[in-house]
Amino acid sequence: MNILVDSCCDLSPELRERTKASVAPLTITIDGTDYVDDGSVEIAPYLEAMRMSKSPARSACPSPDLYAGKMLAGEGDCFVVTLSSKLSGSHNAASIGREQALEQDAGKRIHIFDSESASAGETYLALMLRELIDAGQSFEQIVSVVEEKIRSLHTLFVLDSLDNLVKNGRVSKAIGLLANVLSIRLVMSDDGSGAIKQLSKARGIRGALSQMVDTCRRHTEGLAAGSQRLVLSYCNCLERAQQVCQMIREKCPAIGEIVMTPTSALSSMYAYDGGIVISY
Repeated sequence: MNILVDSCCDLSPELRERTKASVAPLTITIDGTDYVDDGSVEIAPYLEAMRMSKSPARSACPSPDLYAGKMLAGEGDCFVVTLSSKLSGSHNAASIGREQALEQDAGKRIHIFDSESASAGETYLALMLRELIDAGQSFEQIVSVVEEKIRSLHTLFVLDSLDNLVKNGRVSKAIGLLANVLSIRLVMSDDGSGAIKQLSKARGIRGALSQMVDTCRRHTEGLAAGSQRLVLSYCNCLERAQQVCQMIREKCPAIGEIVMTPTSALSSMYAYDGGIVISY
């Protein structure tokens, strides 16, 4: 069985090896320059290009043909993880690609998971899939277990700047201006069905990160100590990510393994410089 993810799934080289996942890259365009999110994008200059641009960065999802080719490339059945269908056309492109693949190989089983998340949330699911495959679970069992996890998966994020979300029309200019003037940072999350909602706000990045960790503590309260995995993605801010890990270990006893990974180019487009995303 094979795992295919779109490139909003944050996979360090170590995690690519661990998950053995194939990646369908999205493409980000900034002022006419295309950045193919295949692991080769240098994030620091890429962030600077976004910062200097007066126009919003644009992203294009993988084509159905690309998806179909990658679905057929591996031997055996295939599991696909895409970012939320509420946020991108990647899931739709994968669905069309599946039909194309099945026309060429009708005996191949392909299941597409709408992560209803992004970034660290997709990484969480890729890790889960690899463990279930290695444990010898059947195709049907894996589909059932992962779909159930998607329904309970939490994804939270704090951005150090809303500038890029304002440029891309995800946040109003008024909110972005107010946030900058008052040093307000927002704690955001999925809404339970793949869209984004605001959870809370705080003065300064440290206050927002503390609120995010407190939310994680409430969500995992009462669960067995060390029983839960958490994935943390960070955009160009390793030291901050390490500090958040320490906060989680101090405040969230149910969290055992913490997997840290830098954001991909696509995730960095929205997390922007200094952003932190956690999924559990």
